[in-house]
Amino acid sequence: ITVLFLSHSAPVLPGAYQQNQPQGYGYMHQTSVSSMRSMHSQPHSRTYRAMYDYSAQDEDEVSFRDGDYIINVQPIDDGWMYGTVQRTGKTGMLPANYIEFVN
Repeated sequence: ITVLFLSHSAPVLPGAYQQNQPQGYGYMHQTSVSSMRSMHSQPHSRTYRAMYDYSAQDEDEVSFRDGDYIINVQPIDDGWMYGTVQRTGKTGMLPANYIEFVN
């Protein structure tokens, strides 16, 4: 099975994608379901340590304390990362400049 992704949109299955969209409408990335599974099933070993306290400003963010370990960290964009606070088990977005790489 092949899944098609349009920039900033949900996955679209083949046949559901409309070819009549104007040219220049974002980009299309094609990947197989098996490669998506392997990307998400591999354990992420990136661990960071909090250098400061942080209180979540939105429901998709996580709060943490100075010295907390943040595991399974993945970059999102400039200045933001996604990870799990080991102490609380909560997962969400966090500011990259509040944490430092451990391993």
